[in-house]
Amino acid sequence: MSQSINQIAPSKQVNRCRFGVLVLTLAILIGIHPEGFAQVNQSLELRKSEAQIRQSEEQLAINYYRDRQFDKAALLLKPLFEENPSQYLYLYYLNCLLELKEYKEAEKVVKKQRKEFPDNFRYLIDQAYIFDQQDEKKKANKLFKDLMLDLPSDRNGIVQIASALQSRGYNDLAILTYKKARQNPEIQHTFNMEMANVYMYNGDYGKVFDSYLDQLESNPDDMQSIRNQLQNLMRMDVDNNLSDDFRQKLLERAQKNADSETLAEMLLWYSIQIKDFQMALRQAKAIDSRFGFREEAVMELANIAFLNHQYTICKEAYGYIKEKKDKSPYYLDASTGYYKSMVHGAEDNPATTREEFIKLSKTGQDYLKQLGLNSITIQIAKGVAHIEAFELGHFSEARDILTRAIDLKNLQADQTAVLKLELADILLASGNIWDATLLYSQVELEMKNEPVGHEAKLKNARVFYYVGEFGWAQANLDILKSATSKLISNDAIDLSLFITDILDEDTLGFTLRKFAAADLYTYQHHYDSAMMVLNKIEASNPGYVAQPYVLYQKARLLSYQKHFAASDSVYTLLIDQYPESIKTDNALYQQAELRRLNLNNPDGALQRYLQLMTDYPESLYSGEARIRYRELRQPIAE
Repeated sequence: MSQSINQIAPSKQVNRCRFGVLVLTLAILIGIHPEGFAQVNQSLELRKSEAQIRQSEEQLAINYYRDRQFDKAALLLKPLFEENPSQYLYLYYLNCLLELKEYKEAEKVVKKQRKEFPDNFRYLIDQAYIFDQQDEKKKANKLFKDLMLDLPSDRNGIVQIASALQSRGYNDLAILTYKKARQNPEIQHTFNMEMANVYMYNGDYGKVFDSYLDQLESNPDDMQSIRNQLQNLMRMDVDNNLSDDFRQKLLERAQKNADSETLAEMLLWYSIQIKDFQMALRQAKAIDSRFGFREEAVMELANIAFLNHQYTICKEAYGYIKEKKDKSPYYLDASTGYYKSMVHGAEDNPATTREEFIKLSKTGQDYLKQLGLNSITIQIAKGVAHIEAFELGHFSEARDILTRAIDLKNLQADQTAVLKLELADILLASGNIWDATLLYSQVELEMKNEPVGHEAKLKNARVFYYVGEFGWAQANLDILKSATSKLISNDAIDLSLFITDILDEDTLGFTLRKFAAADLYTYQHHYDSAMMVLNKIEASNPGYVAQPYVLYQKARLLSYQKHFAASDSVYTLLIDQYPESIKTDNALYQQAELRRLNLNNPDGALQRYLQLMTDYPESLYSGEARIRYRELRQPIAE
C-alpha cells in the first residue's frame, strides 16, 4: 500500500510544477511581471481561504439551527445572507428570526426579498405569516386576499403557491388555491391528487378518498397511480377504519354510477386488496354480466381466492364460468378449479364424512370421463388420487390414477413433477418410505432451481426426520431457509426450530424420535397410534419447550378424530399455560377455526381471532385471522 502512495505522490508534485510553470509562462506572455504574478497568486489563495471560511461558518450555522440554538445560528446567518441572499440561506435565517420572535427583523428581510423578487409569491406568504404570528390578522388576511385575486395561470405556479401555504400551516388556503385555480380555463387541471395530499396532512381522509374518486372518474388513466396511493394508506391502517371508510365511499359511487366500468374495476380491485372475497366475487360477476367478456377477471379472482384458502368463494367463482360450458374459453380450467376447490374445502373441514369423500371421488371420476384426461384435467386426477389414498385408504387405485396421468404425452416438466410429488406422498402414506424418498430425490434433481424442486427437498427432509436422521434433515432444511417460496421457507424454518428446540432439551434425541414417530403416524392417518406415542411423551415429563408441542399435536389429532369439544379444551390449555410458545399463535388460529366451523361458537372464534391479531401481529396467521374476523363481525347482506 505504501509503495503505491509513493508512486502516486511524485506525479502530483510534477503536475503542480507543470501547472506553475504554465501559469508563469502565460503571465510573462501577457506582460505580468513575476512579482505581479506572485501578488495575483496570493490574491487567489486569499479568495479561496475566504470561501472556505464562509463554507465553514455556513455549516456551523446549520448545525446550530438543527440543535435549536437559533440565536447562535442567526448571528452567523445574517452576514452570510446579506452577502449571498440565496433562497437556501433565506429560509434558515427567516426561520431563526421567527423562532426568536424577532418579527421586525423578519419583516424587514421579507420586504427586501419581495422588492427584489416581486413575482415570487413565497415572500408574500411569509410576510402574511409574520403578521399572523403578531396577531395582526387584518394585515395577514389582506395579503392573502391579494394573493387569491392574483393567482398565476399556470399549473406549476399554483402548486408552488399551495406548497408554500402548506409549509406555513395554511392548509385550508392551499385547498382554496387549488379550487380557484381549477376554475381557470387556461389551466385545465383538476388538482384532485394535489388536494388529496393536503387533506391527508389535515387528517381528513374522507376528503382524501373523495379526491381520489373524483380523479378516477375524470381521468381513468390514473387508476394505477390512485391504487398505489391507496396501498400506501392501507399499510398505515392498523384497525381497518380507513379501509372501511373508502370501501363505503367507493360502494356509494359505484351504485350511483352503475354504468361506470372504471368504478366497477376499482371496487373489484379494492375488494381483493382487503381480501373481501365475497364482495369481489359479486363485483366480478357483475362486471362480466354488465360489460361482457370479462370472464378472465372472474378466473383471476377464483385463483387468488384459492391461494388464500377461500374454497367456498373460489368454488362459486369457478362454478360461474363452468356453467357457461362451451361458451367460455375457460371451461376446462374452470371445471378443474371447481373440483380442486371442492377437494380442498372438504379436507379443510374436519367434519367432512367418509361418505362425502366417496361421493367427491366419484364426482371427480365422472369429470374425467366427461372431459378426458389431458394436461388441464390432470389436476382433477390428482385430486381424485389424493382422496382415494388419504381419505379412503385405496392406495393401489390412487397409484394407478397418477401413473396414467404421469404417462401422458406433452406434459410440461413442472406438471409431471407435481404428479410425481403426489405419487411420492401416497407411497409414504402407504408405508413405502424408501420408494417415496427416491421419487422425491428424482423430482428434486430434475427441478433443482424450481419451487416444485424446493418442495421435493422439503418433503425429503421430513422423511429424514421421520426415520430419525436428524442431521440429514437439518442439512436440507438449512438450504431451504432461503428458498424463494415464502411458504417453503417458513415450513423449513419451523421444522428446523422444532428439531433444535427438542434436541436442546433432550440431547440424546429420545423425545424427538417419539415426536417423529407420532408425526409419521399422523401423516399416515393412524391417529390412535399417534395419540399413544404423544401420551408416552407427556408421561415422561417433557420440558417447557416440548410440552406445548405435545398439546398442539394432541389437539389436532382430536380434531381429526372429530372430538371437537375435547380438541377445544386442549387448545385452551396450551394457550393459557404457554403464551410464549412458538405454537401458541398456531393454536389460536386453529381453535378459532374449530369454533367457527365445528362448534357453532362465532363469539368464541371472534375472541381468538382478535387475540391472535393483537398479541401476535407478526404471525403468519394474522392476515387470515383478519379476514375471518371481518366476515364474522360484519356479515355482508346478500
